[in-house]
Amino acid sequence: MNGKKVGIIIGAVAAGALVIIAGVIAAIFLLGKKTDVYRVIKVMSAEGHCYVTRGDIKDLEAYDGMALQSGDSIHVDGNSSLILMLDEDKLAYVEQNTDFNIIAEGTAKDSRSKIELVRGALTCEIQNSLSSGSTYEVDTPNSTMAVMGTCFRMEVTDVDTIKEVIDSGAIQPSMLFMGKTLESAGIDGYNTITRLTITDGVVKVQLHDENGNKIGDEIIFNVNTDVLIGGNDTQSSLLKQITGLDLTTFSEITIDFFNDIADGSGKMVISGNDLKSQQAANNGPHKVTFMYKNTVFGIQTVPYNSTATEPVFKPTLTGSWDVDFDIPVTDDLIVYWKE
Repeated sequence: MNGKKVGIIIGAVAAGALVIIAGVIAAIFLLGKKTDVYRVIKVMSAEGHCYVTRGDIKDLEAYDGMALQSGDSIHVDGNSSLILMLDEDKLAYVEQNTDFNIIAEGTAKDSRSKIELVRGALTCEIQNSLSSGSTYEVDTPNSTMAVMGTCFRMEVTDVDTIKEVIDSGAIQPSMLFMGKTLESAGIDGYNTITRLTITDGVVKVQLHDENGNKIGDEIIFNVNTDVLIGGNDTQSSLLKQITGLDLTTFSEITIDFFNDIADGSGKMVISGNDLKSQQAANNGPHKVTFMYKNTVFGIQTVPYNSTATEPVFKPTLTGSWDVDFDIPVTDDLIVYWKE
């Protein structure tokens, strides 16, 4: 090899090395910048069937470790559940038959997190207090909950569904609790009932109608409190506030999630022994209620950890039940017909 070729090769290698070094420096710089803006939104656990809608892309099946984006809409089927993580220290334990949207903006130090709960139930656990420039809210059709560092459960249920399920005899613990409150309130015309259960910390609540118009001033509720709020397109009202949590008014998946939180961060006013006793009490036969357009289509009684049977008759020629009939039933269950 002559000297000229050697010089060219050495020059090329040196130039390549410079390019690589420059690339590494640029990557380090960019990564350093990215840590200032990156928000972690991740599926920690998906049981059964859970689906993500992202823009025009629909029915992406959620899986363990799946990265989500701000603006995603999530649907959790019947007999299914999902655990969501934001920023490593904010968890959402999502129950069956739940629809919600997730919004996560800003930086990890200056975060704006919002869950828009359309239907269903979830428990939020904020393990570390938020910074002064951060916010965390859960918005429902009739109220907005703002917190700094706490643990609380939200449930949104359609009033017609509550009445129909109770009248059918397929009693769901939480629906019965809300239905009795609705009946005792003596006021008709609510579209939705929101149940707020605080197991740790305090929660600020702003009532609003279904169009987002604020009603009254913020209300502060403390730990160990159950609150029921009724709303429609023109009003939102505090129906009941109870000090002390009655475990018999929650479903088995709720108790399981509460137990996980108690064993983990400990953000739970309820004792671990009481939770485990309620878990054992819940291991009985369960009601599976099939719903078509807010009307009970049929009811099955299923032994604990056994599977439900798909009804022979269908409400319409096209459509399906939003549940996997191969998954054992471990809780009272409402199954909706999807067309």
